[in-house]
Amino acid sequence: MTDVTGACKVCGYVSHLGAVAQHHIIPRDVTKQAGMPESDTVNLCCNCHFELYTWYRTKVTDMVYDPEAKRFRDKSWDEKVKDYKSAFNEFKKYKEEQKKSASEGK
Repeated sequence: MTDVTGACKVCGYVSHLGAVAQHHIIPRDVTKQAGMPESDTVNLCCNCHFELYTWYRTKVTDMVYDPEAKRFRDKSWDEKVKDYKSAFNEFKKYKEEQKKSASEGK
């Protein structure tokens, strides 16, 4: 993660002191295990970065139930990549809705 100046792409917070960092949308260890190049990055403030990791912990799992085998199995790396992409997009939409609600309340 590299500190940068600029705006958080999720909440819009502007930092002139490096409080915004580049974040890989799909963690590097996942793309490495999937045999993929590193994912795109997005600038996030420290608050959105923390919230996104919390979001990932609740939205992305390592296992999935296989109804045919009637048991849980490990997800493939491709499934995990899709889960991270989906979770990031859901998080971004959630934050946009929060921002919209806050501005309408003023």
